[in-house]
Amino acid sequence: MSDTDAIVQDPVTGSFGFRLEIGRDHGGIRMQARRTGFVTERAATIEYDRLCRQRDARHPKPRLSDSVQSICEGWVLSREQELEPNTVYGYRWLLGLIYPYVGGVRASRLSARMVERAYRELEGCGYSRTTLRTLNLVLAKAFSGQVGRTLGVRKPRESDKERPVWSLVEAWRFCDHVGADRLYPLWRLLLVTGLRRGELCGLRCGNLELLQGTLTVRRQLVVEDPGSRVRAKPPKSHNGVRTLVLDPGTLGLLGPVAAGPASRYLFAGRWGQPIRPDNLTDRFNQLAVAAKVRPIGPHQIRHLIASTLLDAGYGVHEVAERLGHDPATLMRYYTRVSAARRLEATDRIAELMTAPGIPPKAPRNWAGCTTSLLPEAGTSAKARTG
Repeated sequence: MSDTDAIVQDPVTGSFGFRLEIGRDHGGIRMQARRTGFVTERAATIEYDRLCRQRDARHPKPRLSDSVQSICEGWVLSREQELEPNTVYGYRWLLGLIYPYVGGVRASRLSARMVERAYRELEGCGYSRTTLRTLNLVLAKAFSGQVGRTLGVRKPRESDKERPVWSLVEAWRFCDHVGADRLYPLWRLLLVTGLRRGELCGLRCGNLELLQGTLTVRRQLVVEDPGSRVRAKPPKSHNGVRTLVLDPGTLGLLGPVAAGPASRYLFAGRWGQPIRPDNLTDRFNQLAVAAKVRPIGPHQIRHLIASTLLDAGYGVHEVAERLGHDPATLMRYYTRVSAARRLEATDRIAELMTAPGIPPKAPRNWAGCTTSLLPEAGTSAKARTG
C-alpha cells in the first residue's frame, strides 16, 4: 500500500477509513474512492481489497501474447493518473504512428528489425528524426513497464539540422519594427528575459513588483489537445518558478500595463481575456515576416539569450536561473557559438599554446609530406636515424 491508499484511524472517533486512487475520468479529472466509518480495521481492509480488485479488473495484466497496440495502450492507461493530460495525448499520438506497421503483431514476436523498418518508412513519410527518437523512447518505456522486455532497437540517429536561431541584428530589427505594436511591452519582455510563451501569457499583474524592479514567474498557460483548451498550470519544472530582475527600460513599459484596464493578467486581449499561447506564436511569426527576419517562433529567443549571455562571460548557473532551466540541459540544447566568439577562441588558443616570441613555422603540406620528413636523396633511412 502507498501512503495515499493506506487505511487510517480517525483519532477523534476511532473509526477506520481509507482513500484509493482509481484513475481519471474521460475529462482528465482525477478520481478517488473515499470510505470512512468502519468499526474495525479488518472491515476497512476487506472493502479496500474489494475496490482494488474492481479497479484492477479494468486493466488486465498484460501478457506477451497480447498485441503491441494492446500493450502500449495499457501502459498509457496505467499512467494517466500521474501524467499531465497533454503528455498523455502526446504519448498516444506518438504510439499511434507505429500501430499501422506493428500494432497487430504479438508482443512476443516483435523484433528490433520490425521496429527499425517501421522507423525508416515513417521517415520516408516525412516524420523528423527527432519525432522518431521520441517515439522510440516512449515505445521502449511502454514495453519495459508493461512486460519487462527490452526491444534492443537501434535509436534513429539524430537530425543533421540545427534549430535556427536569430542573430542579434535580427533581434534588433524585430524590436525596432514592433515598437508601435499594441503588445510591444510583451515583445520587449520576451527579448530581455527569454520567458516561455506560456509563462508570458500566464503572468498576472501581481507578479510585477515595480518598487523592487522584479517579476516573479509562478504559472504558465498551456494549450491542451485535443480540443485546444487553455488551462493554467505550474511552470515546466521546479526551476521554472523564479524571480527576475528587470532593467529600467522594461519596467517603465510594464508599469502602465499593470495599472491599465482591469484584468488579472499582465498581458490580455482587447476584451480582457488572457492571450492564448498558440495565438502568441502566430502573432510573433507574422511580425517577424513583416520585419524581414526569420519567423522561427518565440521559443528560439531563449537560445539566443543563452548563447549571448554565455559569450559575454556570465556563468552557466546564472544563465540557467534566468531562463528557468537545469544547467546541464542549458548546455546541451540552448547554446550556440557565434562566429565572432569562434574567431576569438581560435586566436586565444593559438596565443596560449605557442611560446611567446617564437614566430610560427610555415604550414606543412601534410598530404604530400615535407622534405624534412623524408630521407635525403642518396641516403638510407638507417643512415638518417643514425
